[in-house]
Amino acid sequence: MKKIRFVALSTIVLFLFLGLGTVFAQSAEDSKFQKFLENYLDEYWKFYPTAATLAGYYKYNDRLEEPSSANLDKRDDILKKFNGEMIKFDRSKLSVENQQALNILFDQLDLEFIELEMTLPWENNPLVYNGVIINSIHSLLTREFAPIDTRIKSATERARLIPGLIKRAKGELKTPAQVFTEAAIKQIGYIIDFYKNDVSKLAAGASDASKQLFLAEINRMIPALEDYQRYLKSELLPKSTGNFRRPDAHRRTIQRLSGAALSQEELISRALNEVKAIRMEMLLVCMPLHKMMYPEVDIAKLPGEQDVVINRIVKDIFDKIKTYHPAAENFVASITASADRLKKFGQETKFFPVPADNLNIKPMPLYFSNLGITRLVGPGAYDNNGNYSLEIMSIPADWPPEKIQDFLEEYNNFYLEVMTAQTVFPGSFVPRAMTRKSGSLMTRLFPNMALTLGWPLYLEENLITSGYGDYDLRLRLAQLKLMLKNVMDFICDLNINQSGMTKDQMMKYLTMTGFQSEAEAERKWDYLVLNPGMGALPYIGLQEIRDLEKEIRMTKGQAFNQAEFLTKLISNSALPPSLLRNLLNR
Repeated sequence: MKKIRFVALSTIVLFLFLGLGTVFAQSAEDSKFQKFLENYLDEYWKFYPTAATLAGYYKYNDRLEEPSSANLDKRDDILKKFNGEMIKFDRSKLSVENQQALNILFDQLDLEFIELEMTLPWENNPLVYNGVIINSIHSLLTREFAPIDTRIKSATERARLIPGLIKRAKGELKTPAQVFTEAAIKQIGYIIDFYKNDVSKLAAGASDASKQLFLAEINRMIPALEDYQRYLKSELLPKSTGNFRRPDAHRRTIQRLSGAALSQEELISRALNEVKAIRMEMLLVCMPLHKMMYPEVDIAKLPGEQDVVINRIVKDIFDKIKTYHPAAENFVASITASADRLKKFGQETKFFPVPADNLNIKPMPLYFSNLGITRLVGPGAYDNNGNYSLEIMSIPADWPPEKIQDFLEEYNNFYLEVMTAQTVFPGSFVPRAMTRKSGSLMTRLFPNMALTLGWPLYLEENLITSGYGDYDLRLRLAQLKLMLKNVMDFICDLNINQSGMTKDQMMKYLTMTGFQSEAEAERKWDYLVLNPGMGALPYIGLQEIRDLEKEIRMTKGQAFNQAEFLTKLISNSALPPSLLRNLLNR
């Protein structure tokens, strides 16, 4: 595959930062840029048709990704062409919105460059193919953007193309990391079950003729999927000797996704100090609880250094409160109840905005499980309307009783309450729903990940002090544990993917310093390896938001209102922190 060369990168950076103070919108330049943007996006969706459907761009619904070397080289040429055109725009003649779109576009171009040039997912990660195999058809059957017969027709065409994609995967995949192949093997079984058992139900509303053609194509596709499953196990797994670590790509990807003003070195320094501070705060919260729960223990006489004493006292409290947890069959229902309480709190106190959009909370299908607890699904950026759903990992039926018990104790009632605030409601749902109101297509398509993931962390860490939970110390302790987990996720994400942190080292760190169970720490290892950067981005966003808060507090003094600040953070759309700073300080 040909290498992508970004033309005059320094020139691009110069254009990005010129004219930030005074901008004069001139319709001719704006019109030219909008035409350029339309062409870029159309070419983008043509190359990634499954992503196009998910975004609500339905022009290529009957196509499938074709990651051949020739097509990747063609994409290379197209990107270089767009890159050359992009640097010619005069920023000073673009509207503020189009300047923001230009910044976002630069990041997106560079992110694709990182993939095509450095991480090479089509060669190194079978999960990429799995994603296309499930999403390409599932998205057409579950998004009601057109009559069912129209959607079934497109799904039939994609089903016809999937065996070819599988053949391409066998030829393109080289020596992926073992953890990628193992995860793909686990997932492909659930995907096959979807096509065998669920597809016919989703196609039930179609005409008999359309449905018969579709199901016939699905039946021809299933043997190819089963052969692919055999290939993953018998052929790809033995040669899965690659290294999942891509230090330079990881660092660069985080910068592009976050748009952070802070350096990673500064963030690491803050994180290490914060681990110590949170652990000390946990000790202070636990001391009165410990006197009630363990009256026979004199805390002042406990032996050992400070960290040893903290570990002992905090663990003692967790041993008591972990027994308060939902039954396995009520896990999703318990989260739904917590989300309802949080929504009511937001409506009554006005502490955070509550969108009019409904959020349907339901179990996550196993074929979408990627070791994350939750998955937010919403309308595409091009869609005029649509519903939001928050899928929650169901406890797998094949888990042994001791693993289920360990999981439920980790996600006890107190921890579940604050975890719901961070990942379910308000979670990233509120920033996403608010961003959909943006008039900027690029912001809707590519919301800043650090902000949308960091906003719920900022809210969650201020939730208890705002009165949620009636100042229950057990809830405060659970909140501190989640805050500690967020900081340690950042530290581990960087150390795993940019350095040489081993699984044993991470497990010891999370269980001893972070008070996590072994099962939770093991799940976290898999998540951070399979989703590099996703552990770091929330903490980066949180730090940027904290810095913004300090600046605005200094400016406004006593007039600062935290609820107003929370709303303004996301009412300007999910922009990179560096751009958001200019808007909030204006």
